[in-house]
Amino acid sequence: MSRTHRLRLVLPRAPHAELLAGAAVEELGLQAGFPRDTLEEVKLAVVEACLNALEYGNGDVEVELVAHDDRVEARVIDHGPGFDPRRVERPSLDTKLHAQRKRGWGLELMRRLMDLVEVESRPGSTTVRMVRRRGGG
Repeated sequence: MSRTHRLRLVLPRAPHAELLAGAAVEELGLQAGFPRDTLEEVKLAVVEACLNALEYGNGDVEVELVAHDDRVEARVIDHGPGFDPRRVERPSLDTKLHAQRKRGWGLELMRRLMDLVEVESRPGSTTVRMVRRRGGG
């Protein structure tokens, strides 16, 4: 019998709010029977998306999580200025090691950890949708 587990969070712009989303991924995924190692990777991707949304968005960040029998889906939504994801440069390890600001790995990490990453962005709304299939990655 197929079961779907859903959870929606609204994260405030507060220190460590992204960790609430990570804990929610773990709880929801365990309820759906996903392996812990898979959930650790999904948690990292969701936390990265939340960090970006909290940094660049305006106000609260919405997180929608759905665990199906065969996959985990996450949507992270912010209401900031938007951006063109095609213009985000892929980070270079050498460049980042010598840069003052070490951030900038978020989208690359999401792409490497998840089976699907889609970004829809316009002024006032950015949605990052990620999917990880059971046994994927």
